[in-house]
Amino acid sequence: MSNYEIYVSDYNFADEVKKEQNITKVKICDTTLRDGEQTAGVLFSSEEKVEIAKFLAELGVEQIEAGIPIVSQSDIDTIKDIVREKKERNLNVSIMSWSRANKNDIDKVIETGCDAIAISLATSNIHLEHKLHKTKEEILNMAAEAVSYAHSHGLYISFNAEDGSRTDYDFLIEYIKTCKNAGGNRLRLCDTVSALHPTATKFLIKKLKKDTGIPIEIHAHNDYGLAVANSLAAIESGVEYVSTTVNGIGERSGNASLEQLIMSLRCLYKTDSKYKTENLKKISEYVEKASKIKVSQMLPVVGENAFRHESGIHVDGMLKFPFTYQTYPPEMVGQKMKLIIGKMSGKSAIKGKLDEYKIKASETDIDEILKQVKFLAERRKSALLDEEFIEIAHNVIKKETFVLVEILPKQRQKVYDEIGEIPDIEAYEVAGDVDIIVKTTQKSAGTLVEKINEIEGVTKTTTYGVVKRL
Repeated sequence: MSNYEIYVSDYNFADEVKKEQNITKVKICDTTLRDGEQTAGVLFSSEEKVEIAKFLAELGVEQIEAGIPIVSQSDIDTIKDIVREKKERNLNVSIMSWSRANKNDIDKVIETGCDAIAISLATSNIHLEHKLHKTKEEILNMAAEAVSYAHSHGLYISFNAEDGSRTDYDFLIEYIKTCKNAGGNRLRLCDTVSALHPTATKFLIKKLKKDTGIPIEIHAHNDYGLAVANSLAAIESGVEYVSTTVNGIGERSGNASLEQLIMSLRCLYKTDSKYKTENLKKISEYVEKASKIKVSQMLPVVGENAFRHESGIHVDGMLKFPFTYQTYPPEMVGQKMKLIIGKMSGKSAIKGKLDEYKIKASETDIDEILKQVKFLAERRKSALLDEEFIEIAHNVIKKETFVLVEILPKQRQKVYDEIGEIPDIEAYEVAGDVDIIVKTTQKSAGTLVEKINEIEGVTKTTTYGVVKRL
């Protein structure tokens, strides 16, 4: 990974803060192709799934949850294609598939050639009583049988506690120990409806680590906007895996955002990271298009507004030193800083945008450009496109001016000849009361009029500036 300047708070690394953390070499299990596709209305094509998997592998995620084989033969074939891509390109990534706790589902996973499986069972009283209509003993038997069967086929096993965050603790421990004894490799603790807050997440993870010793994955949903925060709290408490999705898509309000999680680890915790962060914007755009879910312009890291600046005070600071209003360079995530011109812009923004397009302007011109920018932005309640700004700038700097010239009839040819010799103007002979129209710029108009008035035979000059081209 390239070295980038990062300016975050030193308080993040105070001894008193770090001593409360137990951060391991956490790995990402990205579930865009499984939980992401469970987003209402989302359906990836086979080609899109393979392409997203390739993006994720190139990014450096350690595990890809590629889908649910039992759904269809098409899903099985697609996951096979992803496994084939991994082998042919020698990608250092684990391919996982999701299944329910039964042999038929597990057989379909085995058919895909995946090296890992996520076996899911709900564990909370709410799910047992109202969805599954099963006793705790039945759940434990189902879990033991399913995990043992997958283990006998050489699969790495994540056993999922769906709605684990609302599960009675004693039963959760019993479930974990049952799955572990049957050959399970890690617990996926699912905060299925985002029922935890960060402090409670830390408490629960620490307690589970102490009481079971099993590797844990945090699978956080975002119903309260806390998926990334809860994931980071779990990471601070020692989880080995964390679930993510690109752009944070997923059921209801989505899952923990891949890009936000990676950048938080890299910048706020300064963990060693193999993730190729420069690809984050690219993969975000691809998933946005494939999922047909428009990314909010306010979305951190990959949103359109993440590195856009309009406020005069902010832009002035940014132009003097970029890290006055950002903690890492936009290039780090495949973005670019952009000055937005609008009502809140100041002279620094105008100068910066003019420099961006290599347009030279005087201080007087800049004042007039700023005045017109604010007027237009307020009138229509929006910022300006760069094309609109350039048009205003050119109109101010090189505004067309027409000089109408009247001359004595006997001196007409002489005046025509002398005006024709003046450089950098367009002069036209016309019919009517006016004899000549001269096209010039606002800056040159004053000097030009003086020259024309000095010509013998000129009786009158009238100047008109262009207000707006129709």
